[in-house]
Amino acid sequence: MFRRRLTGVLAAGVATAALLAACGGGSDDAADGPVTLKVLTWEPGGTEYWQQVKTAFEASHQDIKLDLQSVPFDKYPEVQGPYITSQSGPDVMANNAGLELFDRRGAYTPLGDKAAEINKDLVTYSGACEEFDTSKPCYGVPFSYQGNVLYYNKDVLTAAGLDAENPPATWDEFGAACDAVKKAGKTCLALGLSGTFPAYWDFPEIARNYLTEDDIRGVLNGTLSWKDPKLVQVLEKLAEITTKGWANKNAPSITMLPDGADIFQRGDAAFAGTIISDAVNWEAFGKALGDDKLGVTRWPAINPSAPLAGKFSGIEGAVYGVTKWSEKKDAGLKFITWLAGKENGELWVKYAKGQPLNKNVDPALLPSSPAFKKIQELIAEPTLHAGVMLSGPEADALARGWQQITLGQLTVDKWAEQMQQALERSPTKKQGN
Repeated sequence: MFRRRLTGVLAAGVATAALLAACGGGSDDAADGPVTLKVLTWEPGGTEYWQQVKTAFEASHQDIKLDLQSVPFDKYPEVQGPYITSQSGPDVMANNAGLELFDRRGAYTPLGDKAAEINKDLVTYSGACEEFDTSKPCYGVPFSYQGNVLYYNKDVLTAAGLDAENPPATWDEFGAACDAVKKAGKTCLALGLSGTFPAYWDFPEIARNYLTEDDIRGVLNGTLSWKDPKLVQVLEKLAEITTKGWANKNAPSITMLPDGADIFQRGDAAFAGTIISDAVNWEAFGKALGDDKLGVTRWPAINPSAPLAGKFSGIEGAVYGVTKWSEKKDAGLKFITWLAGKENGELWVKYAKGQPLNKNVDPALLPSSPAFKKIQELIAEPTLHAGVMLSGPEADALARGWQQITLGQLTVDKWAEQMQQALERSPTKKQGN
C-alpha cells in the first residue's frame, strides 16, 4: 500500500568517514573513476521520476553512477530473496516500511546514531526503525508519506442515482451504494486479491474499526491472536466485500496493481481502495477520469464510534537501505542521504505527484488537484497503519484466505486458524499467543 540538506556535508570526507563508522562498516569504493552503485527498486512513483532521480543525483555526485534494477512490485520478493540468501547483488535495496523491512533487517547496514542526522528534515522516519521507535536500530531512509484512501468516480455514482458529493460514510451506506451501482451495470469496488495488496490496502481500513493503537502494536509484536474476536470480526468484514458481490468477480485471480486499478481507471467501477502516493494515486486516476470526476474519502466506517474509525492509516513509503554485503557503502550512504533531502522531495512532488516527507519542500510545488487537497485534510489525523504490522507469512495467508473465502472454499473460522498458523511461522514476532 509511502517515498537534503546534508548532501554537501556528507560529500565531505570527514562526515562520510564518521557516518561509515557509525554504521559499523568501511568502504571499498574505487578511488579511480566513478563508482557504479546498484539499486534494487520497484520504482515507486514511476519510471519518469526515477529517471529524474538518476539525472539529478549523478549531476551532484559525479563520482557515483546509479545502475537501477527495476522489478514489478508483485515480483519484488522473488527477486530480492535470492540476493539476501546469497548475501550478494545490490548495494541499495528498497522495502516497505514496517515489518517487511524488519523481516529483512539482516540484509541492511544499520544507520546507527547518524539516522537522526540523515533524516532530520523528515516529518517522520520511525517506520524504518525497529518497533517504530527511532531510538532503536534504523535500517534505511524513506522519502514519501503513504497510506490508504477510498477513491470514487463521481460519474458512476451519479449514474446510479447517488449523491456524488456525499459518498457513503458508513458500512450500511456503502452496501446500499454498491447495490445501486450494480443495478446500473458497474462494479462497486475494484479489487485484486493476488499478492500482498490486501494486507496493505484493505486490511488496515477494516481493522481501524475494531482495534485500538495498543491492539495494532499487539499485531506488530505477535501478542494479539488471530482467534481474538476483534481480528475475527475484521476477517468477517473483509469477507463481506466479496461474498456480498461488492467487488468484481475476477478479484481472486488478479492483482490490485495493475489489474484492479485498471478497472477503476477505465470507468468500470465506482470505488477503488488504494494509496495516496506512488503509481496508483490520485494523479493517475485524475488523468484517466478527469480531476473533476475523481473524488476521495475515507473508507466507510463500520463502527463510527470506534476511536480509530475516523483516522488515516499513515506510514512512510519505501525505505532504501545499504546492504551489509555492499563494498560501496560510502556511495550507498551518500545516495540514501540524498533521497531524504529537499531536492529529491521536490522531484517526488513534481514527477511522482506523491506526498513528500521532507518538511522543506516548496509549498508552491504542491499540486492544486481537488483530490490532493482533500487528501491533505484526511492525513491530518493519522493513526498506525495496521497493514505494515503483518509479517510476510501473515500477508500471504491474508490474501490466500480471502481468495478461498471468495471462491467458497473456506470459512472465516478456518481463515482465522490459517492466520494464526502464519503468525506462529513469523520469525520476527513473539510467540506468546
